[in-house]
Amino acid sequence: MSSKNVDRLSMLPEEIASHILSSMPTKDAVQTSILSKSWRYKWRLVTNLDFDDDTFHDKNILIKFGDWVMNVCKASHLQLFRLHFSKRWTLKSRVSNWIDKAVRLNVRELDIDVTSFSPKLPLSMFTCKTLTKLKLDFCDYVRSFLTDLPLVYLPCLKSLDISVYTDHYINALYKLINGCPLLENLSLHIMCKVNKENYISNIPTLKRLILTWPHHTSVINKVFLNVPDLEYLCIGGMLCSVFVMEDLSSLVEASVSFSEIIFDRHHLLVELLNGLSGVKSLFVQNVSFLFTSPLPIFPNMKHLKLKNFQHSRSILQFLESCPELKHLYVEEVPGLLI
Repeated sequence: MSSKNVDRLSMLPEEIASHILSSMPTKDAVQTSILSKSWRYKWRLVTNLDFDDDTFHDKNILIKFGDWVMNVCKASHLQLFRLHFSKRWTLKSRVSNWIDKAVRLNVRELDIDVTSFSPKLPLSMFTCKTLTKLKLDFCDYVRSFLTDLPLVYLPCLKSLDISVYTDHYINALYKLINGCPLLENLSLHIMCKVNKENYISNIPTLKRLILTWPHHTSVINKVFLNVPDLEYLCIGGMLCSVFVMEDLSSLVEASVSFSEIIFDRHHLLVELLNGLSGVKSLFVQNVSFLFTSPLPIFPNMKHLKLKNFQHSRSILQFLESCPELKHLYVEEVPGLLI
């Protein structure tokens, strides 16, 4: 047989073909079934499934496609199951069924982003024994998906990323966190006013924590951090909280990036920096004022990155507070007003 006639794609090992197909959008992976007879069923072994309503023009077509894919998928496990729905199509029961099927396929990563309707989530999702990474993003009228949970136990979950749109399920959020005994990475995006003190503590395995407030709120609440094994902390968005650092004794690296700091809240940034004074690496962004009170001394600081500072004097204030500094990075300093 001439080398020109060899079907090299069909000669690929199943593992490699599955890897290639799993790297493609699910809709495209399914379409490879028309390449040849040998490719007709290969896509059924994909380990990544991605349903995005942006790739469908009709709700019923999406429903039929999703039902069919979930019913014929033959993978021994799913590495990633992703649902991103932004159109105003109601798919409550389908979302529940598809996620439940993914759980039965031993899913390891779930990425559920639904901003157009109130989803119904299966209880099996919150007791999945294989799940290692969970990302949840729902709109503000999704209030009951956590509050009615009778049991949360995710024994292998190491990464949790969740957006909170209402303070109605702050307590339920704690229940979710407490049901993850191996949690190492936690990202919380607070999209609402929270009129109570918040405690992030008793998470002995937590290594990385990201807290953001993307929107302005006039409420200043307190956030207590007691995570002695935490190594990385990122705080960003709007500065609207007083941070009480009870125990961050293992913290090595921190990032502070606020989109806006209201004039009468400058002191909150200084108080926050006081709690981070033991870090070795620090990134600070968006400072448009001079510090009117002394910055803390950072005795362990080796790496400092400053971005979008409006005054050179505020940069010097940082340098004066870092006696052991070895590396300095300064970016986007418009005008350098003195």
